[in-house]
Amino acid sequence: MYEKIYVVPLDENSRPFAEWLGQTLSRKMGFRLQTGIVSRLPEEAFNAGSNQYYAVPILAKLELLKGAEDEIILAVTDEDLFIPNHNFVFGQANSVGRTAIVSLLRLKPEYYGLPEDEELTRSRLLASALHELGHLLGLKNCANDCVMRAIMNVNELDHRAEGFCPNCLLNLTLPTKVKI
Repeated sequence: MYEKIYVVPLDENSRPFAEWLGQTLSRKMGFRLQTGIVSRLPEEAFNAGSNQYYAVPILAKLELLKGAEDEIILAVTDEDLFIPNHNFVFGQANSVGRTAIVSLLRLKPEYYGLPEDEELTRSRLLASALHELGHLLGLKNCANDCVMRAIMNVNELDHRAEGFCPNCLLNLTLPTKVKI
């Protein structure tokens, strides 16, 4: 793939997960891991009523940090995220700006009153990150058993395929379509 990617932690609790995710995406997907971007969650994205962060303005702020068109920024936070018409989201992507964010909060078993399980959290983080990166690479949500299938809860996330289906994989490898 050879896309340049920055995996940026937005808070201290997400730092070890972001470092692991960057190395894993580099190894598994061929992304060229970049360093040098530091960011925090913007205060104006916080909604005190729901105690959540609105993902869209975070993505807009991240886009301002990009130095080139061919760069991707994937942010990781330990805070809860939402978008309009959704109580929460595991992640969100802006394919035009080539920025994405994933929240760890609801990926952690302890959020659901279960024992801490770092391996399960990492597995869920990777699945969520791959889904959002798929959007950044031009894929839409998929109806197949695929990492691009939209999910509504953590149980669906745990049972969604770990990789891209043949159709999505083909779309990842096709050259960009030229509009006439």
